[in-house]
Amino acid sequence: MIEDRRAAQARRHAALWQEAVTVAAGPLIELGHARPEYIQGIIDNTKEYGPYYIIAPGIALPHARPEQGALRNGVVFTTLAQPIAFGHEEGDPVWLLIAISATDAEQHIKTIQQLAELLQQSEFIQSIKQSTTDGELYQLLSSVKADG
Repeated sequence: MIEDRRAAQARRHAALWQEAVTVAAGPLIELGHARPEYIQGIIDNTKEYGPYYIIAPGIALPHARPEQGALRNGVVFTTLAQPIAFGHEEGDPVWLLIAISATDAEQHIKTIQQLAELLQQSEFIQSIKQSTTDGELYQLLSSVKADG
């Protein structure tokens, strides 16, 4: 699912949801998947529409629209040392953020479908939770093969 060690971040610290989004999406910028304004796009969209990207209790999929700075398709997994509230009644608090960038709607949907399949596997979720270092998280995620 991921090819670069920088796309696996374990036990990061954040005090507010905005900081969690910034930490989670930071590697998308570093790896050249998005421009710096992409993070602000996620924050602005969240303020306008709410945390629309919380897909399950404790799990968020922060992303912005392609025109808000996506350059290439990318995925970054980040776990938080302490879960954070995003203001989502059913999904708070969030402990796992999977930041994605997609250059078009088709790729966006494909990525979400692949992630949804993975996230339905409770053993996989438990393994993510138990990863205490970036290296452990990377080993787990790099062993997962994305379709197509």
